[in-house]
Amino acid sequence: MRPTSEMPLHLGVYAATGALAIVHTHSVAATALSTLTDELPAIHYQVAMFGGPVAVAPYATYGSEELARNVVAALRERTACLMASHGAATTGPDLRSALTGSRYLEWLCEVYLRALAAAGPHRAPRLLPADEVALVAGRLAGYGQRASFS
Repeated sequence: MRPTSEMPLHLGVYAATGALAIVHTHSVAATALSTLTDELPAIHYQVAMFGGPVAVAPYATYGSEELARNVVAALRERTACLMASHGAATTGPDLRSALTGSRYLEWLCEVYLRALAAAGPHRAPRLLPADEVALVAGRLAGYGQRASFS
């Protein structure tokens, strides 16, 4: 079996980020949004799980070293990015985390696309300020049930 044509992208991300897992998709909402904008802004507090607004890596041919470089740059200080006219990538310390991130990223892209459509040409969706995203990021770090087995 031959390795994926995206081997340069995956190896580049692993080397640059320290991630132990990558999920790379061509999901509909992420791909559609990647054709419209340079960033998925703070439309909802869940962007905090990625480190803040999610960048769109500039377009480059799939499988190319240029795409790998663009994605690595877009992931700087983030755990997700969109790839212009291509799809999305999420990273994590394990496959479950990267996959969960992928699902949330697709949801956020869908929310933003719907908000843009509803807003029309004369309005813009309401965005959260950076300090709120930072506050939520801190809260998400300790979010969830903690089991005690003592």
